Formats: sequence, C-alpha cells, structure tokens
Amino acid sequence: MSNALADVRERIFTAGGGEAAFRAELPFLFRQAIDELIDAPRTRRLRLDQLDANEKAVLGIKVEAALRYFLDFPRGLLDFRIGPHDVDVKFTMRDNWMIPPEAVGQICLLCRVSETDARYWMGLLEAVPENLTSRPNRDGKLSVSAAGKCNIQWIVENEAFPKNIWETLSADEAQQIFQPSAGTDRIVRLFERFAGQPIHRSTIHAVARQHDYMKRIRSNQGARDHLHPKGIIVLNGTQDGPLLKELNISLGKDFVLPFRPRTPAQLKAIQSKPRHTKGFRFTPDD
Repeated sequence: MSNALADVRERIFTAGGGEAAFRAELPFLFRQAIDELIDAPRTRRLRLDQLDANEKAVLGIKVEAALRYFLDFPRGLLDFRIGPHDVDVKFTMRDNWMIPPEAVGQICLLCRVSETDARYWMGLLEAVPENLTSRPNRDGKLSVSAAGKCNIQWIVENEAFPKNIWETLSADEAQQIFQPSAGTDRIVRLFERFAGQPIHRSTIHAVARQHDYMKRIRSNQGARDHLHPKGIIVLNGTQDGPLLKELNISLGKDFVLPFRPRTPAQLKAIQSKPRHTKGFRFTPDD
C-alpha cells in the first residue's frame, strides 16, 4: 500500500471514531442510504427493484452524502478533502467503477453494494493509468482495469450489511403486517416478525403511516405495551449505547432492534432501564 493510501485510510478511521467504530457503523450507513432512496413512507414502494434506472442512479449520491455526514470531510477539488489528499467517491451496484477525467491521478474511495445479497465493499485505489482502461466512454470516463482491481486496498471486502426486511417476505406475508388499521398494531406485527433484526426508522415510518411514527414504539398505548408482555423489548441505536455494548449488539444510530432476552444475564443487563422492564415478561431459554 502506498503512503498516500495508508494516510487516507488512517484518516478515515480517525474521522469515524476509530477503526472499530467505523466498521461497526458502516453496514448501517449503506442500509440507510438504500432505504432513504426507496423512500417507502412516501412512495409505498418497499424494494430497490421497484425503482427505475434513473432513480437507482441516485444511490451513489446518497452513499456519498451519508459518508460526508458520518466522516465530516470537507469538499476539495473532488468529493472529499482528506488531509492533503483530494479523494473522489465512486459507487457501483455492478462490478466496476467509472472514473471521470478530473479524478485521474487522484485517490478514489470505491464503494459497491449488492442489495439482493446484502453485501458491500469499500476500498481505496490510486486512479493512475496503470490501474485504468485506456479507452474512455462517451463521457470521457475510464473504468478500473483488471490489473487495477487487483490493486484495490480493501477497507471492507464482501461483508454483510442489514438486509431489506421486505426482501425476505412474500407479498402475502408483507400484507399481513399492513393489515391492521391502527398504526401501533402494524408496528407490533412488524417487530414480532423481525425480532432480532435491525429496523431502520424509515421502515417504521412506512408501516406506521403516521407523522409521529416513533411515538408508536413507546409505552403509554404504544408498541412496548403490547410487546413487553410477550418478552420483547425495543432497543434504540441512539438511546441505548451502553446497554447495547453490554449485550454485545451493534446497532446503527437510526435503527431500532426488537430484542427478546433469553438468559438471566441479558435480563440483568436490561433491568437498569425502566422503559425496557415495565410490564415485561421474561421467557428464558429451555
């Protein structure tokens, strides 16, 4: 790895709160970018394949914006100014990246996702001629060559990110969740069906179909009143940081997790949070 790539890599980790924190948040960043593009609360669409090609083309902009918010790098001549380096963010849902003329000779942060497999990649590449094809397309862009792909310095390679939960359901199963007329009842069905899986706020919004959708989760006639007697609590990526760490659970800031404690140790961990224990019925593993 060149000194420039190593420097950019370390600066990315530092901006992300350290390598461990960066790697923990990154999968949720990709999930959030896709969910925001699908925009289920307003479009009533649930899967990426329901969008047309022009809409899907915006996903790279969503990923760049999410990375900018997370890492807080300023703009330079390209997308990011990382220390003394101008870095261009390139994104694909296929197996190659298109490099514009202004990025040739600079460093590229390459991102890739496969929504159907829920896998993602992120790496660094110096966009020098030996890493690029020689013939530009009509827009003057070059692609990463076969040799260039071998020179990508992966930060993350072919790792999992949270699945779009709607990809795991049939149309009939999804309809069962949306069947109740009350938003809270729909949220209860959602959380019961996906206990143990992270759920983005946009999914909750899409199911609740109400402006104050997060209120549907709380106690006092919210989902917790129905879930706690069934042994399910709702963990919040923003509010439950210490508890999540104690439970050894990684959860993005804009995600919640319906969670069914099964062991006395897990129960002890949640008992310090009254909002998780009101009306809760513990169902230990056999």
